[in-house]
Amino acid sequence: MPIIPSLVAGIVLGHLFIYFPVTVIILSILLIFVFKNRVAIILAISIILGIFYVLITVSKDSVVSESINFTGYLNNNTANLYEFKIIESSPKIEKTSLKVYSIQYLESGKTYKIECALGKKHLNPYQYGDSLCFLKKAQPAEYSHKTVFDETREKINEKISKSIDKEISGVLIAMTTGERTQIPSEIQEDFRKTGLIHLLSISGAHFGFLFTVCFFVFKFLIKRLPSSILLRITLYLKPSQMATFLTFPVIFCYFLLVEPNYPSTRSFIMATLFMVGVLSERKSIWIFTVSFACLVILIFKPAAIKDISFQLSFLATVGIGFVSDIYKNFKDKIHNKIISYIFLSLLISLGAMLITAPLIIYRFHYISLISPLANLTAGLLIGMILFPLHIFFVTIFTLTGYYPVPELINFIGAISFKVMHWLASFRYSSIWIPPLPKGAVAIFYFAVFVSLIGFYALKRREVKALSWSLSFILFLFSIFIPAFMHLKDKETLKITFLDVGQAEAIVLKIPSGFVLIDTGKTGWEVTQFLKSYGVKELTVIITHEQKDHAGGLERVLKNFKIKEIWDTGYIDYDKEFIHNILIRHLERGDILKIGSCSFTILHPYKGFWSPSLTVDSNDLSLIFKLQCFKNGYLFTSDAGVNALQTIPVNYLKSELIKIPHHGSKHSFYPEFYKAVGPAICIISAGKQNPYGHPHKEVIANVSKICKIYRTDENGAIQVKETPDGVLKVQTFKDTLFKPFEDWENLKKLFILW
Repeated sequence: MPIIPSLVAGIVLGHLFIYFPVTVIILSILLIFVFKNRVAIILAISIILGIFYVLITVSKDSVVSESINFTGYLNNNTANLYEFKIIESSPKIEKTSLKVYSIQYLESGKTYKIECALGKKHLNPYQYGDSLCFLKKAQPAEYSHKTVFDETREKINEKISKSIDKEISGVLIAMTTGERTQIPSEIQEDFRKTGLIHLLSISGAHFGFLFTVCFFVFKFLIKRLPSSILLRITLYLKPSQMATFLTFPVIFCYFLLVEPNYPSTRSFIMATLFMVGVLSERKSIWIFTVSFACLVILIFKPAAIKDISFQLSFLATVGIGFVSDIYKNFKDKIHNKIISYIFLSLLISLGAMLITAPLIIYRFHYISLISPLANLTAGLLIGMILFPLHIFFVTIFTLTGYYPVPELINFIGAISFKVMHWLASFRYSSIWIPPLPKGAVAIFYFAVFVSLIGFYALKRREVKALSWSLSFILFLFSIFIPAFMHLKDKETLKITFLDVGQAEAIVLKIPSGFVLIDTGKTGWEVTQFLKSYGVKELTVIITHEQKDHAGGLERVLKNFKIKEIWDTGYIDYDKEFIHNILIRHLERGDILKIGSCSFTILHPYKGFWSPSLTVDSNDLSLIFKLQCFKNGYLFTSDAGVNALQTIPVNYLKSELIKIPHHGSKHSFYPEFYKAVGPAICIISAGKQNPYGHPHKEVIANVSKICKIYRTDENGAIQVKETPDGVLKVQTFKDTLFKPFEDWENLKKLFILW
């Protein structure tokens, strides 16, 4: 029995061993000491096997090709983004689907042979998701390669789309087949705020519901067989076992029907084990079934442990199992069955919410406070009435081609979503939580681990109490450490140069708010970063009109309230988006203040002219100096030599300069750098960009003056200044763990951007 959880622990520790070898060895020794005897030996062997397994498989996984050829059929598309289900690929990739960006129109549902190039991943904090693959060539395949399950899934999704209102159909498609791309963003936001987002995943609730319905239907039918046949059957199997046996093909077919992912795979494995338990008349223990499902997935896909859906799915299951076992200790004291059910439901909801909360906060920066209430109201309406009825209608449609009474589904769906929206509209239905350091999350889950050990493995009362006390102290640390770090950072200036490829975007976190300098080409990286800080409104500075600086403005305007836009007056905006926004056109001599920070405009000046001047000329870039405390920071955008030569040298002295025009030699003016005298130089450039930026001669000269940081090499770069003028620079690359550097990696756990 302890073998399977031990093997899972071995693989988990194996993943940690690569970065924290000494810590893992110490932890393993403590763990073995706690268990002793036979379990300790099993655990020790499992840890060693897990470490070897991970070391072998991780080296295989780390090979990533830049170009992919695959055959796949088009599942869905949004604008120029096409999601393919992969049938075969070269080189072989782990994923079963891939997003391809294409300006060429591709027909939905068709099978193609695709050649695409994986986009370069930008290195920024709080930025997740896979790189897009950019289409090189698309050719229709001779055969569709679709299975009968693929065809059935498409038919079901299409029928739901056509029969049910748009706001409801996207949700029902997600709950039926796992396809989540059609959910309107406002509905998805309501699910997020109310903590009901788990209903959109194919999980144990789906398989449990399907099993229950099928089991009782088959049992009902079996009991109505002629007595002679029933008598013969019961010589070998009980009616309940026979019903379970007949239910398995239905469960298996449903598993093949839904979009494959880790929660559905976990649920299928656990459901199968449960059915095996019924057939063999052995009681299932949740720790065993969860561990077995986890082990099977990790053996076939060791990298799954890094996937957020895998982590949340298993954590929620562990949380539910844990609180259910706690509930068993005092359920006999609650005599009213309804109160007992409500209490258990609340406990399960709280258990799942609390155990997943740190991971959700770390990744998504929010927590739903109304989740327990939402699960007992809107959750019940959606999960216990809307979904079962809809699944019943889908079953009829699958068998007959007829989806009955869509009006009823629309009616129940509308009421359910109205209740959910009402709950989501409360001011504190969900709250934003500032970014957490990885260390705080690690301490919390270590506290959970200690609690589990104390509850299940320790026998002596005083030792149990000790484990609970240790767990509580660790839990407090996981809260107070990030709170202290944020308080310490509150009055500092943080300048973050984001990695936006061959473009530019800089976020200023000043004591009184946020300022954005340029948006990059798409605004996507900027939006992700600002949302992680819970930014609602900010001031935007657009240094000039070119796409690599202002291309993402539309996305920024859609996602945040913009207090003001500062520019040079040479930019044409889409009036639809800048309605009611104050725009300040700045010129040399203007000084603007936000709180204690001043922005001194150095260029352009009224009447500036050069022979190469055009409306979007680099020489019309806004150049300004920022000062909040003791140090000055010079921002030069894409300014050329003509612009740099005109700036009065008395104003240039600065500790940091953003080197103009991505390090181009055409913007290099040696006298300018002598006047600035920077200690820190920042270059924003894209990796392997077609312009060769930054140019070698610029690097060779500037490196004699200052320490150079480059977004193409370092990823995002953050410069922090405390009120007493102390400067600190950290880069995204510096925060990445390095193999077998235990102490350095432990320190990196507590880096906060």
